[in-house]
Amino acid sequence: MTLKQLYLTMNYLSRILIGASLLIMFLGSCSDMGEPEVLLPQIVVEATDIDFSTVTIGSPQIRQIQIINSGVGELQGEMTLVQDNTAYTLQPQGVFVVLADDTLQAELVFTPTAELTYTAQVLINSDDLENPELFINLTGTGTALPVPALTLSNSSLNFGTILSTTSSQQAITLSSTGNDTLLISSIDFELDVYSMDVSTPIELTPGASQVVTITLQPDGAGTFNGDLTINSNSPSTPDVIALSGEAEAAVSYSGSVQPIWNSNCAGCHGSNGGLSLSSYANLMAGTSSNGPVVTVGDGANSLIIKRLKGEVGGLMPQGGPALSAGTIATIETWINQGALDN
Repeated sequence: MTLKQLYLTMNYLSRILIGASLLIMFLGSCSDMGEPEVLLPQIVVEATDIDFSTVTIGSPQIRQIQIINSGVGELQGEMTLVQDNTAYTLQPQGVFVVLADDTLQAELVFTPTAELTYTAQVLINSDDLENPELFINLTGTGTALPVPALTLSNSSLNFGTILSTTSSQQAITLSSTGNDTLLISSIDFELDVYSMDVSTPIELTPGASQVVTITLQPDGAGTFNGDLTINSNSPSTPDVIALSGEAEAAVSYSGSVQPIWNSNCAGCHGSNGGLSLSSYANLMAGTSSNGPVVTVGDGANSLIIKRLKGEVGGLMPQGGPALSAGTIATIETWINQGALDN
């Protein structure tokens, strides 16, 4: 026999005893004076179902149960909480007496201990002959404590090497991966050369995300390594992203590269056919036999750099002293920077 069945059996026997008592009282009050006045109670319980909905684990939620006696006689009964766990508590429990036109107030508390749905019943037996047994069905669900959480798409951003006169952008994604609203109060840069396209505070509901574009705008040539710090209500705060990037001064073709050709290559590569290094246009045109000698953005694989280093064909300048490593590096850097006509 289950616990609930045991309660139902006991309640049934209790109703029989209550009914028998009332009958004895009624018969005992009979006299030659005629029919006695019988003062009968009448129970009123407004709630038949109580739903606590979703409740955070360990956080008690309270509901009230009112037992009203709207009759003219004293109401006697018993109130019992039936459950297979300890999530619910009821005070008072057991035998009760409610005078005519009076109310008994009971307190029902639901305190979940796990992420489960809990059900139970409150059984009310009384000497109300019309409603001797009433049920109140209880339900409630436990949920984990709401905790915000921030997840970053990157722990570091490397902007590579750019010209000091240009800028570079990269994006990060801030994701709210907890079960409570994430509030990002501030995003701070260690270096002023970095900036972003959003403002704080940022509020993200669970499951939402925010893309943030970070811009490196160098204030000159140099190395720019610094942190981006994100402050929020996430337990992981502060969250840090390492930023790195380099900027180099632009190599001028007219100011740095053309003078190298003029001083070292004009004798063979002037206007006498073949590759002409007399101007930017002629250099970029290459030769009819070999095609382009400059691979834009890739100095190491540009034919002219390979010739200057002696990696293919004859060493340039032909018949003259080789260019210094620093001079070749200037030309290679100019090519890596986009081989601009500047």
